[in-house]
Amino acid sequence: MELAKLKVKNAHYDALIIPFGSELEITSFIPEEANAPVNAAIEGGFFKGEDGEIYKLSMLAEGKILNIVLVGLGSKDKINNRSLFLAFSKAYSACKKLKAKTIRVVLDNAKEYIENYYVVEKICEAALLVDYEFNEYKSEVKPSTLERVEFDTSYDRFDEALAEAIVCAESTILARNLINQPPAYMTPAKLAEEAQNVGEECNIEVNIIHKPEAEELGMNAFLAVGKGSVNSPKVIVMKYFGDKDNEDIIGLIGKGVMYDSGGYCLKPPTSLPTMHGDMSGAAAVVGAMRAIAKMKLKVNVVGVIPACENRISGEAYLPGDILKSMSGKYIEMNNSDAEGRLTLADAITYAIREQKVTKVIDIATLTGAVKIALGNKTAGIISNDDELVKIAQEASEVACEKIWRLPADKELRHALNSSIADLKNSAAGSTIGGGTILGGLFIQEFVEDKPWLHIDIASTNWAHEDLPYCPKGGTGFGTSLLYNIVKLMSK
Repeated sequence: MELAKLKVKNAHYDALIIPFGSELEITSFIPEEANAPVNAAIEGGFFKGEDGEIYKLSMLAEGKILNIVLVGLGSKDKINNRSLFLAFSKAYSACKKLKAKTIRVVLDNAKEYIENYYVVEKICEAALLVDYEFNEYKSEVKPSTLERVEFDTSYDRFDEALAEAIVCAESTILARNLINQPPAYMTPAKLAEEAQNVGEECNIEVNIIHKPEAEELGMNAFLAVGKGSVNSPKVIVMKYFGDKDNEDIIGLIGKGVMYDSGGYCLKPPTSLPTMHGDMSGAAAVVGAMRAIAKMKLKVNVVGVIPACENRISGEAYLPGDILKSMSGKYIEMNNSDAEGRLTLADAITYAIREQKVTKVIDIATLTGAVKIALGNKTAGIISNDDELVKIAQEASEVACEKIWRLPADKELRHALNSSIADLKNSAAGSTIGGGTILGGLFIQEFVEDKPWLHIDIASTNWAHEDLPYCPKGGTGFGTSLLYNIVKLMSK
């Protein structure tokens, strides 16, 4: 689908999106024939301009059906980036259901709501995200009819915002595609191949650490998770240096468990069909690295993805095993379904000691507990650095990907104490609660006092129902968040 700035007011289109604030005023040019029905909808009380409200009407214009979608933005003093993103996502979705081909979006009708760079960027991005479908394994496909969206706007930075929107949307869609591929296809080797393709496209250096090298490095916690699979584990390293005179290097660490059976601590049958989504953190890092390089941010970033499969076999690791991590710390593995933190521990140590990263950001589908705590629209974050949290919260507003800080509560740390090792990987059987916090506290043991941010996306990585901006399946959550965190850190 093509996105562009409207150049000819009377150009042909078959759907018209008109945003309204609570004032319900037509302040921009719309086709003369549309004035009467739009005013009738407003005056008759059928459309009130409330936040996220959608009202559809159709009319005959020049012998053709013109679909008009009115979208409410609500009161100006109550809006935020995400509410506007959701409102326009609903409007695009309505046009898609109406089988529109060309849409005109009259942004200037709500100019005072929208004239903000990040708002314009997300409104443009939403059009591409809404149009996304994963149809690779359908024998009969009815593709979307959307071909072109034209934005009627006088905003002076529109072209710049549109260019960034396209890059960010494409990168999120890349992440969605990686997540949605079935586990028989999306193996550690295949993810490595996809990362290398991104490297070639964007001039990112990509190195793959195979099992023998990982063994030499002492990445035993990571390797233990992958022991039960015939598909060999890989550590994917993506390096982008956009500010070579700067010694600061941001490490993005993405959990890449390509399939998580739970190991011998087997997951329930209802959970297993979507466990190829356990590599959503890895997908977000690949997508974010693409966007960072495409936008040529002046910053140094190393992405590290420990990719493996947590399966059951005669070779699989067992609860009760003692694992020596790359850091030198010994881990009592008492829960094979708390595997992601084991892979991240070694990946973080590698990033710090071998790649010399100065800040650590990890993203992972780490705990089911985060959904209990925050619901399915908000990711949990834990950190040892208030400034990094502040940046993440600002990036969250820009990216329209919600986060909420949970405490790195030291009073809970004793639940990870082990009588036979330095620590254990799970507080299984404990009545202390705080599963998401404990997962973060485990990871914190390996950050070597570097500024660190942990993002738990187990609540947001997968849509179990169609959302205004994403169909069922992988959401790509975290791609835009990571990109915007790095962008803010580059300033």
